[in-house]
Amino acid sequence: MISDIQHFSTGDGPGIRTTVFLKGCNLRCLWCHNPETISKDKQLQYFDQLCTRCGGCERACPVGVHKVAAQVGHLLDRKKCIACGDCETSCPEGALRLCGKELSVEAVMSYILEDKEFYQISGGGVTLSGGEPLLQPDFCAAIARECKISQLHVIIDTAGNVDYEAFQAVIPYTDVFYFDVKAATEHDYQEWTGGSFKKTMENLTRLINDGCEVVVRIPIIPGYNDSPEYCEKMAKEIKSAGAKQVHLIPFHRMGTGKYHALGKMYSCENINPPSKEHMEKLKEIFDRYILYCKLEG
Repeated sequence: MISDIQHFSTGDGPGIRTTVFLKGCNLRCLWCHNPETISKDKQLQYFDQLCTRCGGCERACPVGVHKVAAQVGHLLDRKKCIACGDCETSCPEGALRLCGKELSVEAVMSYILEDKEFYQISGGGVTLSGGEPLLQPDFCAAIARECKISQLHVIIDTAGNVDYEAFQAVIPYTDVFYFDVKAATEHDYQEWTGGSFKKTMENLTRLINDGCEVVVRIPIIPGYNDSPEYCEKMAKEIKSAGAKQVHLIPFHRMGTGKYHALGKMYSCENINPPSKEHMEKLKEIFDRYILYCKLEG
């Protein structure tokens, strides 16, 4: 189940890449900027700013999800939605999008191979992301294996809260793991993400000990994990796992529109991104513990 396939991605690894976003995640991070990838099921997104109130969706929908009228605007009864996609097809402005497609390995590879020359020229490749891609380990392994046959660089971007058997399925075909670490204690991990700090760190340690190249990525979220004291605690934990590369990712609010499109509230909508100066100070902390630290964004 795929959420999106993004060509010419430059933020998900070196060079020009194609990023495959797999649908479904077992975490519930408060600041998640890809809410459309959390559910494993197909979901209807509605972008109000694109809607011209033409009424095509109301006429096309077989179960009465849409009501369009001058006095009420465009109302959606999402509980009725059966994810058939008829309204998306009927919308001339792209205001409706059914997120989630069941694609075969062959179909995904056909997208990926369209840009093979760009990967080779730029030193890029393919990134499998999500959601949590390793909730679909066999599919990831099959895609990564086909990429290796085509001599394409493969990154898997994971939060690590899965059974280690999922890693073992993809290790033979993966060049680099981007491994998210979001907190420094079991309590905070559960409160902020619904995941397990213990499981995350055990998997990180084991992955490094198994000889894999791992880049730890830390989202810096103001009011949560952005104090110097907390970052020092995180740096110590990551160092103890054997990590030698860390990327710090400043919080942004670019996912806000996606929440609105799904009819959901975003609890972090009013958080201001950290300043460049603050990120530089946090980098100095990680520099004391980790061999290589980079600021993203």
